[in-house]
Amino acid sequence: MITKMKELLLAFMLVGLSFSLFAQSGRKGDMKKPFVFSQQFKHSFGVGASFYKYSDAYEPVYQLSYNPSLSLTHSWSDFSFSLGTQLSGGYHISSNADDSAFIYADLPLLAEFNFGHNASKDFYNDLGWFFGGGYTYHLLKENWNHGPVVTFGVRGFVFGPSFTIRYSRYFAQQEKEVSLHTITLLINAGRYFEQVKLNNKLSRFSNGFRR
Repeated sequence: MITKMKELLLAFMLVGLSFSLFAQSGRKGDMKKPFVFSQQFKHSFGVGASFYKYSDAYEPVYQLSYNPSLSLTHSWSDFSFSLGTQLSGGYHISSNADDSAFIYADLPLLAEFNFGHNASKDFYNDLGWFFGGGYTYHLLKENWNHGPVVTFGVRGFVFGPSFTIRYSRYFAQQEKEVSLHTITLLINAGRYFEQVKLNNKLSRFSNGFRR
């Protein structure tokens, strides 16, 4: 079962990379643009919590997160295939259910499909979504565990700033490990968001004028 999961994740990443290369090759005019790291790099930061099952309840581990990613496509404004991570660190405070206190850390490698909002530097959508998966190493109760992880979420403007809500699911590999559910709220950072807002306004005006 574990081997099949790893094979599926590898196949997912290969298909995504193939699709992104095909998307770029299909628009040769755009391929003349150079690959500029600052325009392909995105990042966000925020807070979240991972939940693990302990006895008959789910215990939270509150954490801070930083999510850098690099888009491997630059032909489409509202689609991208990216590689990145979501580095997280937190602390579990002893509770009535689980009286152990420990440091938590998560170091995943993620491949993601991004659509709409914040898919690229030049997106034209107020809302967007993404999904993907990868492999992670995390520190939980003084033990390093590793295994496959899947993730999905939504992005959008909320009262001005751009936010991401992300859900991630870690699958335990051994009986002594525990699976994790993680919810994170992140603010998307970058100097280009003001220009993007203008692009979106112009796009809506243009579309309305054509009608």
